[in-house]
Amino acid sequence: MISPDDVIQEEILQAALRLYRKSGPTKVTLDNVAKATGRSRSSLYYYFKNRDEIFQAVLNQIAEDVATEIRVAVTTAENLNDKIYAFCSTKIKTSEEWKRVFSAIDQLNADEKSRHTKFMDALHKKLIYLEKGILMEALSIVGPQSTRHPSHADLDMLAFIISSSVRGIRREVYDHNDPHDAKAAAQLLSDLVAKWLQL
Repeated sequence: MISPDDVIQEEILQAALRLYRKSGPTKVTLDNVAKATGRSRSSLYYYFKNRDEIFQAVLNQIAEDVATEIRVAVTTAENLNDKIYAFCSTKIKTSEEWKRVFSAIDQLNADEKSRHTKFMDALHKKLIYLEKGILMEALSIVGPQSTRHPSHADLDMLAFIISSSVRGIRREVYDHNDPHDAKAAAQLLSDLVAKWLQL
């Protein structure tokens, strides 16, 4: 059963999430979050010890939201190739949606950056873990017509390659202005993986 405290904590978290998405972490203060929830700053301390704890909770929520969006896209896709493409394209889309939050961290001063690095590392590890689970489930539907019977280790390596490739595609196209089309790259990657699995 959800308690009133859980509801209030979720309201605070959602308000912080909206502020981080709009302004990035450097502009979000406890005063901003309190105002966005219609509460006093001192009342926030009952739920979160400080701004860093809210930031950590926001990053954790981002990981869950990104994974949910990817999982829904993959689950609704009909065949293996479409599932892989759904993973790739949705991962690229969600990364772009949260880019303001992530890029703002790069602009922090050295002291703040040092404090936030551990949270970002935790976010990265959580996303990798969640994405791997989604990919492993999608890749395990290789049909009976396939002559290839990938082992768990093969699927694990394939999930690593797909996830790493998508992060690389997004970074090169959107962060470094590479002229290649991200969606076309994601489609080619999906085609290659599906073809390999179905040989």
